[in-house]
Amino acid sequence: MSVSTAVQAYSNDANWPHLFGADAQQIGADVVALIDQDRKRETSSLNMIASASYAPLGLRQIEGTHLVNRAPMGLPGRRSVANCEELDAIENLAINRAKAIFGAEYVNVQALSSTIANVAVLRAILPADGARLLTFDELAGGHVSHGAIRHITGANREVVSFGVTATGAVDLDQARDLARKVMPQVLLAGPSSYPREIDFAGLKTIADEVGALFFTDIAHVSGLIAVGLHANPVPFSDVSTTSTQKTLCGPRNGAFVFARERFGAAIDAAVYPGLQGPAASNMIAARAVQMEMITRPAFARLMREVVANAKAFGAGLEAGGIELYTGGTDSHMIMAYTGENWTQSELVAGLGAHGVIGNAMRAPGRAGEPRTAFRFGSIALTIRGFDIADSTNLGREVADILRAGPTAQADPARLRRLKDLAIAHPIPSFVD
Repeated sequence: MSVSTAVQAYSNDANWPHLFGADAQQIGADVVALIDQDRKRETSSLNMIASASYAPLGLRQIEGTHLVNRAPMGLPGRRSVANCEELDAIENLAINRAKAIFGAEYVNVQALSSTIANVAVLRAILPADGARLLTFDELAGGHVSHGAIRHITGANREVVSFGVTATGAVDLDQARDLARKVMPQVLLAGPSSYPREIDFAGLKTIADEVGALFFTDIAHVSGLIAVGLHANPVPFSDVSTTSTQKTLCGPRNGAFVFARERFGAAIDAAVYPGLQGPAASNMIAARAVQMEMITRPAFARLMREVVANAKAFGAGLEAGGIELYTGGTDSHMIMAYTGENWTQSELVAGLGAHGVIGNAMRAPGRAGEPRTAFRFGSIALTIRGFDIADSTNLGREVADILRAGPTAQADPARLRRLKDLAIAHPIPSFVD
C-alpha cells in the first residue's frame, strides 16, 4: 500500500484507539511535508541568528519520550498529584546540577521561557507599582524584557537606562550617576545585542552602593560562563536568568532561574501558578541531561570555537569594509553596521535571499544616535563544523553583499558558493 493510500485509509478509520497509535505521517502528512521542507531549507541556509543553536539529538529524543504527557503541578516533594517519584528525582537532578555549575543557592527549572522568567522575577522581587528599575539600554544591547516601555516589565515602573561609552564599553560612570539620582530598587543588566563581556562585577558595586538588588540576565552567554570563558555573575547576583538554548545549546524550551535562597519561594510562586501552568516533565528531563552535557570537555571546546569563529567572521566583515559595533566581539555575537541605504526589512530579505539568516536591529552610533545594524551569531554554524577559515571567508562574502546595497543584482556565483558552503556543513542533530 502506498503512503497516500495508507493515509487515506487511516483518515477514514473511525476506531479511536488507532488515532493514538498512528505515526506522524498518518496523522498529519501535510504538516510532516512542511517540516521536511523546512529541514531542507535550513540545511541549505547559513543560520547566523545569535539566539539560535541546534539541540543535540539525545536531548530531542528525551523531549519526545512519554514524559511529554506528564506535567506535575507543584515542586519536587510538594506535588498536588500522585506518582511523581521519578519526576521529582529528575527535577532535582536538573536543579542540583545547575546549582553546582553556576554556584547558585536556589534554582527554578520550570519557567517556559527566559522572558517569562524575567517577568516572574521582577514580580517576585519588586513592589507591585511604582518600582524604580535601572537597566542596560535596549539600543546599547539590553533586552526588551528588561523594562522596555512596550513590554510588560516596564509597566507601572519607573525605568531609567544606561548605555555605552564612545569606545563601546558599558558606561559604568553613567550607570553610577543614574543610580545615585534614581535610587533604583533593582539594577538589571545582560546582553541581547551587546557583543562584549559585561563588567557585571562593576555593576554589582554600583547596585550595592545604592542598596539595589542586582539582577543579571545571562541568557546569551551562559554557555561561555559555564566553561569559564566569561566571568560568572551568578554567585554575587541576587537573581540571574538564562534560556536553555543560545550558548547553552539545549532545546528552545524554557529557562533556568538562579537566586538567593531568600527569594526562592516568591520566584517559585511567580512562575507557577503566577504566570504559567506546570512545565512538562519532558522539558525538565532534557534540562537535567543538558546540565551534565555542558560539563564535558567537548562542550568547552565547542564554546572556544564558537568565540573564535565569531571573531573570525567579524575580521572578515572588517576586511570587507564593514564597521562593527564596539569594534569586535568577546562572545558568539557580532553586530555589524550596515549603512543607512539598507532598511531593516531590506536587510532581512536581502541577506535571506543569499541564505544568510540573522536579525536586523539598531545600535548606537558614534554620537549615540541609532544606526542600522545586523546581529550575527556563530553558534549554529560552529555546531555544523565551521572553522576559522570558513568563518573569515563568510564574513568577506557578507561584507560584499552589504556594501553592494539592497538594489544590487544578486551574483549567481556567490549564491552558489554560499549554498554549497551550507550543504557542505550538515546539521549533526538532523538524524532520524
